[in-house]
Amino acid sequence: MQSSLLDTLFLSEKRKDLLLFLKDGAKNTDEIKAAFDFPWKSMIPQIKKLDEWELVTYKKGNCSLTTMGEVIVENMDRFLMTLKAHEYYGKYWLEHDLKSIPKELLYRIGELGHCEVLEPNLPNVFEQQEEMLTRIDGSDRIMVFISIYHPAQLLIFSDMMERGTKLDMIITEEVYRIIKGEIRSDITILQSDNPIFISLKEEYEREMDLFFKDKRSNVFIYRENVKPLAITVTDRSFSLALLEKNGRYNNCMITSSEPAAISWGEELFNYYKNMSDRLA
Repeated sequence: MQSSLLDTLFLSEKRKDLLLFLKDGAKNTDEIKAAFDFPWKSMIPQIKKLDEWELVTYKKGNCSLTTMGEVIVENMDRFLMTLKAHEYYGKYWLEHDLKSIPKELLYRIGELGHCEVLEPNLPNVFEQQEEMLTRIDGSDRIMVFISIYHPAQLLIFSDMMERGTKLDMIITEEVYRIIKGEIRSDITILQSDNPIFISLKEEYEREMDLFFKDKRSNVFIYRENVKPLAITVTDRSFSLALLEKNGRYNNCMITSSEPAAISWGEELFNYYKNMSDRLA
């Protein structure tokens, strides 16, 4: 009885790995032997099985994917990457609200690869922030989406611009109005009547005024409703923090320095950027 195509693809590690190996192009016998720690005799039946399904061709010692084989392997690779993403950090996806990620990117979540989950350390709440600053420091360009206001964040980006970093920043309309003083922040220190804090606040407001006028920054205002999330993309790294399903935001984030993850993160940033208004 002939096995199904699914069985052919996934019930044999040798066949699956060989197909993925051929994704980058045809390989000769010697290349296949060098890539796999199997006796060549054990590979011959696997190649024959794949040939029966017209997924590969094997001629004169060269093995390559057929056109349909290329299509199947491309989709199989994406499927396997998605499974790995769930295996590596499925707990994060299960505990957080994914509605802020558009479906076209959510379906390609496997492109994030093996991300690292950074959780806030309660005894030292600044440890996570120090780790993130280390990762983005020295970047030539930074793209950031801010939906939760914290005054120190903008000062950090202002300092990075002083050192030559180009900044593209999206902030929600509510965050922008807090910065401009149109609505009150929940941060107690900004509401204090203490003369020292008032002086610091005035200095901060002057700094922010210069920040928004700085030609090294492109600032965009996102005016739609969005559940709290934070996106940071640089030429070196990508990080994403989402709202938990229980409605809490604890700044637990996933981060990666893999090129595919950075590219995925830039697409997510541009998704929101394309729906935002540039600050004149």
